[in-house]
Amino acid sequence: MTATTQIQSALSRRGIKATTLAIGVSFVLAAMVLLRFAGDFLIEPDYMTLMLVALFFCGVLAFAAGYSRDRVQRNRWIILILWWGLLVSQEVFNYHSDVTSVSASDFAPEAFTEIILWVIVSCGVFVTLLKSPQYLRGMFEGDYKWVTWLALYSIVSCAYAPSVAFSLAWAFKLGLVVLVVHLCSREMSEVAGIRAFLAAILWGLVLLVLLPTVRSIFEPDPLAGSTQGALEFRFLHEAPTEISALAGLLLILCLTLYPAKKQKYLIAIAAVSFVLMIIAGGKTGIGAGFLSGILFYALQRRVKAALGFTAVITLGIMLAILFTPLGQYAANYMKLGEAASLTGRTEIWTSSWPLILNSPILGHGFYSSRFRTLMYSGESFSAIHLHNSFLETAYNNGVLGLGLLLMMLFVIVRNLWRTARGSASNEVRYLAIGCLAAFVNLFINGMFNANFGGRPFAPYMIMIGMVVVSSQLWRIAQMQSARQLALSTVR
Repeated sequence: MTATTQIQSALSRRGIKATTLAIGVSFVLAAMVLLRFAGDFLIEPDYMTLMLVALFFCGVLAFAAGYSRDRVQRNRWIILILWWGLLVSQEVFNYHSDVTSVSASDFAPEAFTEIILWVIVSCGVFVTLLKSPQYLRGMFEGDYKWVTWLALYSIVSCAYAPSVAFSLAWAFKLGLVVLVVHLCSREMSEVAGIRAFLAAILWGLVLLVLLPTVRSIFEPDPLAGSTQGALEFRFLHEAPTEISALAGLLLILCLTLYPAKKQKYLIAIAAVSFVLMIIAGGKTGIGAGFLSGILFYALQRRVKAALGFTAVITLGIMLAILFTPLGQYAANYMKLGEAASLTGRTEIWTSSWPLILNSPILGHGFYSSRFRTLMYSGESFSAIHLHNSFLETAYNNGVLGLGLLLMMLFVIVRNLWRTARGSASNEVRYLAIGCLAAFVNLFINGMFNANFGGRPFAPYMIMIGMVVVSSQLWRIAQMQSARQLALSTVR
């Protein structure tokens, strides 16, 4: 046996095809050539980040496509990687843009790099559909039709948005998300597929929580020492509200997935997410994490666990107030009287309501709330959204869009509640309870931030994912109940 044959045999035993190895080597060689000959092009950090992310993402897709699994497993891995890539894209190419520049279609360079990642995902979706065109079936059927119609209406409403190019870019991502989630639903015929989808969300949240945390630790606070940053001075200065909200959701997902295989790393992730949820200082995120955690144990009738969770949360908040900048933040918050207006949110809501009534049926166009302060000079708050998911949807897409969103939320609650109450399987019931707690977490955060119904960031994407998860859990629960009834009849 030659050395080459021995290598191929070893790779075969590990389930790795020669084509996968060839593709991997090609990516390495391509990276070496670019690093050697690209010259000044690679000096720009944005282009370097784009190149590395694109190579990594394409490499992972190639590995998943060439790995020696059966077709069902291979398709599941590819689709979940596409889903994960969309989920984390907002943080990989983190950037901040000015409302005046984006209104004139003058976007930051990082925005174009994020769009390129969307295009790569689109290519992956296109190839998947070429191989399995039947995956498109059912987008306008059952519970998912509400999601599809909401996405289509959002895309159409871009025609009368203040910045058509800006709205179309985000609508493109929304449409892509809806398509990818539907593809994921075709891989959820069993509980294992649902767990894989939730695990992909979990690992996406890990990245979305850790990256801004790391930047907060190693990058200086631009508002440090200024009166402007007096209220916002916290241990984690970058996106503390988002970190708290996503960390709380991550905690719930860890608790949901842990009992199946009792993997120890989930306990470690849950502990870190618990700490970050509190020290980031996001008030809504902490409250949502607390309430959803209590609900998680209450629905299981685990009173002692619920009391223990309450005690741990209370102790964690007390320690954070005593030993982190969270105590100073809380003092400044009360001193400035921000509690009465929910940090200015009530004034934003009050001023936005007449604007919603100006176009109550169709709205102002998808994600047009980004330009609210630019369009109406009398606005006193420069907010990039309306800090409430229902008001955000009503402003952007009117009563029509709001009605579709409400139906989407309704089917999630209905399916998960039915499954949690009536499933014959403890495993399915436990997953339904965990997903219902995750939904409550997303919903509470959405009442004080535009987490769904607007720009397709992670919370909105996960809420869309909950539609298919809830539908598939209820379908599996019904099948199990019918099977159990048939067996009892035979006996």
